[in-house]
Amino acid sequence: MTMIREFCSNFTKIKRTPIILLHLLLPIVVTTLFLIYYAFAGYHIISDVRLFFVILQIGYPIFVGIVVPILIQLDRNINNIQNALGLVESRRSVYLGKLFFLLFLSSISIIIYELCFYIGVNLFLDISVMHFDSYLDLFYIFLFSNLFLYFLHLPIAFRFGSSISVLLGISGTILAGFFENAIGDEIWPIIPWEWGVRFLKNAFDFSSAPIFWGIISLIMITSMILVLSILWFSRWEGKVIQE
Repeated sequence: MTMIREFCSNFTKIKRTPIILLHLLLPIVVTTLFLIYYAFAGYHIISDVRLFFVILQIGYPIFVGIVVPILIQLDRNINNIQNALGLVESRRSVYLGKLFFLLFLSSISIIIYELCFYIGVNLFLDISVMHFDSYLDLFYIFLFSNLFLYFLHLPIAFRFGSSISVLLGISGTILAGFFENAIGDEIWPIIPWEWGVRFLKNAFDFSSAPIFWGIISLIMITSMILVLSILWFSRWEGKVIQE
């Protein structure tokens, strides 16, 4: 029950906050701008319109690095975190409630990106590049590839605040772009920020490299970071390092 209450309470907390715009409006704006650019000039540079999702995945760590601390900051503004943690029955439930809420928002955001892309490509650009099943595959790739990011940024946002989280998000995007080379072809399974990019390129047939070890690495590293983050939060005293 604590987890459900925590999950539902966030709907009230995010009213009149940037979180709503970032998850609902940003996908519309970003997709629209990309498709306008592609229609008039981008097709000369971008060989396939589906690269939109690859570019989106490369930039996704920055998005997570911004969104997660904003949500955590709402709790700091409403009540004292240390006092709040002392009143709950299960800290684990509080943590998971917050985590599932972020993943819920992420899922909504991904769906909006896909809807905008589908409408823009099929109705305005008048080209058909993907079947409906492909959009479902994209949803799963984005959701599961980015679980690591949320599991990592949530405890960082609790402990260190927004600056470290944003810097980590920027670093993740830089890493995702940097390892788009021969070195990355060899070691990408152990680079979590590169997972989604490689899975998308494989799904679009941009790359024929095997992804088996990437999937195994994703399962192992993501599970490990989830367990460690829950154990840390269960023992956290609520103290925040001042930025």
